[in-house]
Amino acid sequence: MPTTLIIVAAVAILIILLATASYKVCPADRVMVITGPGGRRFVSGGSAFIIPFIMRVDWLSLGAVQSLLRTDTPIPTKDAILIDVNAVANFQIASETMTVDENGKQVKALENAAKNYLNQSKERMEKDVTQVLLGKLREVIGKTELKALMENRDTFAATVAESARVDMERLGLQLTTFNIQDFTDRQNVIANMGAEMAAEISRNAKLASINAEQDVAVRQNQLDLKRAELQSISDKAQAEADAVKGITAAEQSKTLKVKEQEAEIAAAEKKAVLEQKNAEIEEQKLNATIRKKADADRYAAEQQADAQMYTTRKHADAELYLRQQEAQATQSTADADAHATEVKGKAEGSAAQAKGVGEAEAIRAQGRAYNAMNNTYILAQQYIQILPDMVRAAAEPLTKVDHITMYGDGNSTKLVGDTVNSVSQLSEGLSQSLGIDLKALLNSMVAGHAAGSALSGKGSEQSGN
Repeated sequence: MPTTLIIVAAVAILIILLATASYKVCPADRVMVITGPGGRRFVSGGSAFIIPFIMRVDWLSLGAVQSLLRTDTPIPTKDAILIDVNAVANFQIASETMTVDENGKQVKALENAAKNYLNQSKERMEKDVTQVLLGKLREVIGKTELKALMENRDTFAATVAESARVDMERLGLQLTTFNIQDFTDRQNVIANMGAEMAAEISRNAKLASINAEQDVAVRQNQLDLKRAELQSISDKAQAEADAVKGITAAEQSKTLKVKEQEAEIAAAEKKAVLEQKNAEIEEQKLNATIRKKADADRYAAEQQADAQMYTTRKHADAELYLRQQEAQATQSTADADAHATEVKGKAEGSAAQAKGVGEAEAIRAQGRAYNAMNNTYILAQQYIQILPDMVRAAAEPLTKVDHITMYGDGNSTKLVGDTVNSVSQLSEGLSQSLGIDLKALLNSMVAGHAAGSALSGKGSEQSGN
């Protein structure tokens, strides 16, 4: 058992040691090139596991490298002047740049750097860059005149760097800076050119000084004239401003007065409108109060009129009933005083009278019904239609009496008068219950009938003619 534990512990330690040895961390200033079954990959500023005996790790430095460029032999310019050039170039491995390899395929510049400088020293890169840049210096200088080189060093340096860019990318490198330090020649052309340029500069400086003095004098004169002109303009402007100020003050005063008057008018108008609105509100209040009072008075008058009408109608009904009772009492007295032979006739007359009274009562009930319907004249017309029957019923007992014996003050004339009075009482009762004058209505109907007959006869005569 202890032997097994020792073996397990040894295996675990071995695994830990292998894992520790396989774990590689790459700093930011270097590139770790991992080559294995999956091909080549680059790691910078990261980490990776390396399987021993299967994967290989190589390194590329990303740090900047400086190269001092100095020509060994003079380089002829476009105008055939031999010059020497001193320059400084800084470069490094191109980590993100894409380029084209020798087969025309687009690849990362790191691929070219790995092919050319994997595990190589910086001196190798410096030597290659020096050769490339010196070759490009010769090409550009041979196409440029000396004076242009002297006057435009920055342009010259940029042209050389751009010419060398493609070759640098094929090496997997890139220029970070490229500066021309100086140009020299063995015929002192540059020195003489410098003296000439210095003399020209001095001459130009003197001319510039003279021109400057002249310009100063001219400008001073122009300045004096301008000041005088400006002073004149200023005086004129001041005078105009004073005049405008006075006019403006007058106009503002006038405008202010107009505004004040307009404000007063507007205030008066608003006051009038407000008073009118208040008057309209008061009028509406009064109208509402008066209308309510008028409605209340009208309702009270209507209720009072309805009460009076109801009272009047009840009094008429009571008076009619009283007169009917009196008529019946009188008739009963007359019947009692009649002879025994008159009993049969009297009884028949009373029956007829009772029939007339019943019919009158039915007519009165119908009249009340029509009166509730506000149809008084229809009831009057029906009353006129049954009036002959009422009279006939009241007088029928007299036609059946052969001999009447009257006692006391009574006589036959009184008997007839009693019968007529009964009919008259019925007519008056109906007139009061209906609220119309039956006598006047009969007269108007008779007159209307006579007038209608006369017109009909006249019309017939005209038709006959």
